[in-house]
Amino acid sequence: MIEPTVINNDAYAMVLTGGFGSTRGSNCPGIEALEILVGTAGDTAKDTVASPNDNSRNVSGMVALRKAGVLADVPSPTWIERDGNLLYAVLEDTNEVAAFRIEQAENGTGVQLAGLSRVATPGESPTHAVVAVDDLGTKHLIVANYADGHVCVYPIADNGAVLDAAQVMAGEGHGPLPAQEGPHAHWILPLPDGRVLSTDLGADRIYVHHWESGQLMRDSAVQLAPGTGPRDIHLLPVAGGTTAHDWRVAVVGEWGNTVTLLGPTADVDAPIDIQVLQTVELGGDPLDQAASLAFVPWSSLQPDNAAASKIAGVAYIGLRGSERIVALDWDGEQLHRLAPTSEPSWQGRGIDCGGSRPRHILPIGNLLLVANEVSNNVTAFQLDEDGTPTSTADLPSGSPTVFVQL
Repeated sequence: MIEPTVINNDAYAMVLTGGFGSTRGSNCPGIEALEILVGTAGDTAKDTVASPNDNSRNVSGMVALRKAGVLADVPSPTWIERDGNLLYAVLEDTNEVAAFRIEQAENGTGVQLAGLSRVATPGESPTHAVVAVDDLGTKHLIVANYADGHVCVYPIADNGAVLDAAQVMAGEGHGPLPAQEGPHAHWILPLPDGRVLSTDLGADRIYVHHWESGQLMRDSAVQLAPGTGPRDIHLLPVAGGTTAHDWRVAVVGEWGNTVTLLGPTADVDAPIDIQVLQTVELGGDPLDQAASLAFVPWSSLQPDNAAASKIAGVAYIGLRGSERIVALDWDGEQLHRLAPTSEPSWQGRGIDCGGSRPRHILPIGNLLLVANEVSNNVTAFQLDEDGTPTSTADLPSGSPTVFVQL
């Protein structure tokens, strides 16, 4: 199995990408492999990317992006999730979930995907999936369905195949905005304490679940401010964390253009309530929609500095509409603005995302990959030691919405 590569100097890595396909009238060909070459590798690749048969374009000479083939011809794989040598994809426009095994290619170089299963989802428009382990030690695939708000739980067979859904939890409620006319499940996040969170963008809720004898039980919900539209949720590293309850979760509010920080009400080894700790404004324009968040620790930006923190760092968030990437500081306890939102800098108003509608941001070492869905391109940003992002490479890519690193 190929282990993830941390990129900082002369390096190579491969990522898979997916997005909206022809069913939606878009251009994603399926699950596609992209190569990232940095430093000397990038300079070498620069000599090859000019080929008329290669759609790569190196901008600065430091980084090169290159297509490495379509590995699975499936419709609209808008989210893909890796679990070791297994890969799971939601096929949003056909309401299906697919499972693959990641293998070495038959020619001995690169990788290939071996199909394991493809099942229908009881929900409409599956948009996110994650592998979670229950209280019995068994793995399940949990899927959020945007159109109807359903959260579905799928058994995983011994060979990694996804079986028919065993549980369906319906969403309910709505928010004050036209896009919140009903429930819209969007993201699933297992917590270190064994519980599972799911966002409902339509109802401004984050549902809290626990496992009971292999069944996912819905306990309660954290209610956010009306019109927040909780979308993506990400664990942030916590300073001095010693128990399963030492965690913080950053919630990207699509319509509120905010990041809300959640945490436990007490540091004890028992199930406890979840509370809102802070909310930070992103400085979105009136029509902006906040999307993905990527956290990069200082240790990735300053690899030669033995004292560089693995806890503190910078969180980068995409704003769709004004097409920006904005940044927040994370000190291990709270998020902070690096500069006022009116300041014309990467710390303040942010930088151009390199395209249109940044849907997903993936950090790899001191790089950020941005999936620009509507402009059909992937943009790579190199991060300086202080977190400054510089656009360094660009690659045409059909309606990209997700990356996963191999």
